[in-house]
Amino acid sequence: MRLVLLLLLLLSFSCASVETKQTTFKKVEHVYIFPVTNRTHEEALDVIFTKVADDVFYSDPRFKVDPKPIPGTTIIVKPSVDSISTFAVGFDRYDRATEYRMTVQATVKLFRYGFKKPFKVFKITRYDFYSNVGNPLEIERNRKECLSRIAEQIFSAVGEKLYAEGKEIESNAEVIK
Repeated sequence: MRLVLLLLLLLSFSCASVETKQTTFKKVEHVYIFPVTNRTHEEALDVIFTKVADDVFYSDPRFKVDPKPIPGTTIIVKPSVDSISTFAVGFDRYDRATEYRMTVQATVKLFRYGFKKPFKVFKITRYDFYSNVGNPLEIERNRKECLSRIAEQIFSAVGEKLYAEGKEIESNAEVIK
């Protein structure tokens, strides 16, 4: 009788430990953000996008932005802006452009710290509108604000993809073990 109770006790402990291994996974929490590479003709685009990337990731409670990558834990995010296009979408009665649509395409590479090849590469395209009415300084300010809004959309999408990738990567690691 004692042997049966001991056997049942051992089985219950081993089943409980297997269940916790399958239901828990390690999320991607630590990220290191490379400065944005500007592959366009637009001046200071890399500065605007790098600032917005820092703002988005530092304010996201799911991630901890590391000032230096930590071996084994940090995922490196390496973004680049590939193209920017602007075209008129709104006109006044004299056929002068009053509103523009700006489209930005970016490529984001995700690396594990210490590896040279990315484990995930994806492209993100976002757009927004800005007003072309006012003096040249107001128009340029509207344009820069539009770039900042687009950058925020892009890096919010990067955060979502990174969070989803972290779940997928770690759940696949559990299956392999």
